[in-house]
Amino acid sequence: MKLAIWGAGAVGIGLASALARPGERLRVLGRDPETLASLASHGIHRTGLFGEVEIAPRQLQVETGTGSLVDDPPDWLLVCTKAFSSGDIASALAPIAEHLVERTALVLCQNGWGNEAPFRSFWPEARLFHARVITGFHRRSPHAVEITAHASPLAFGSIFGLENGALEELAERIAQGGIPAETTRDMRGVLWAKMLYNCALNPLGALAGRRYGELTKDRTTRRLIDEVVREIFRVLDAAEVTVAWPNADAYLATFYEELIPPTAAHESSMLQDLRAGRPTEIEALGGAVERLAAEHAVETPVVSSLAALVRVAERAGGEGAAD
Repeated sequence: MKLAIWGAGAVGIGLASALARPGERLRVLGRDPETLASLASHGIHRTGLFGEVEIAPRQLQVETGTGSLVDDPPDWLLVCTKAFSSGDIASALAPIAEHLVERTALVLCQNGWGNEAPFRSFWPEARLFHARVITGFHRRSPHAVEITAHASPLAFGSIFGLENGALEELAERIAQGGIPAETTRDMRGVLWAKMLYNCALNPLGALAGRRYGELTKDRTTRRLIDEVVREIFRVLDAAEVTVAWPNADAYLATFYEELIPPTAAHESSMLQDLRAGRPTEIEALGGAVERLAAEHAVETPVVSSLAALVRVAERAGGEGAAD
């Protein structure tokens, strides 16, 4: 199995630590010279949940360009970048897609909804998949990542209702590398379940400067979380999108009883991005909810208010995030 990962951030090197194998070279594409140099010199050091893992430098092939993709197309190309980078990646892949699409399956391992849109004009649906990542990866240095939280196995599947096929092998390889993973036939519902989780926690946590568990213990933020979930369920009902829970109350019971306890200490990437003055994924989260709500004439005052405040904080270079 020939593998390539686009993105050398926390998720990218986290998944690389589970996919790399002795005697093989896993390709990692990135843009930051410091990160790539560190990976080439030190490999990957993974700590936290699921134990300590060391990936030797000789098991990685770090690159800044797409040349090797053309010369030797991978079987799987996992996109592990922020959602707002999808357009740039699509622009880089479009000119070389003819060399890849017959062999390479694209897997979007990103937060949010709608990340496949920039690829659909040139990448066949039969080779375009998504992943739901509800595991907390925190990069401690350019080559070191810590798994800080884990609520459910990584899930892989097609939002187009197609058979998963060889995805089973990819999921099994990740599981063998120490991170639970599985495939699903309901990728659309699974992604919206992740949207519920992210939209309830990430914007609010970023603005309040709080971890997930802190948000759910405070009465004020807990009420806001509840209303975000209720608004999204109204949107999903109007759009005829089904998830595993029949209503908001059923989801909230699972959310507080099962999803929050193992992730209570996690700090969202949106909070980390605001603090660092980086762009956030608000358009793929709250923005995606707003767009779907507008299509079906559903009001989302709390979701929209939180999204608007994150946009303001983002424009201010992170000054809106609490210390």
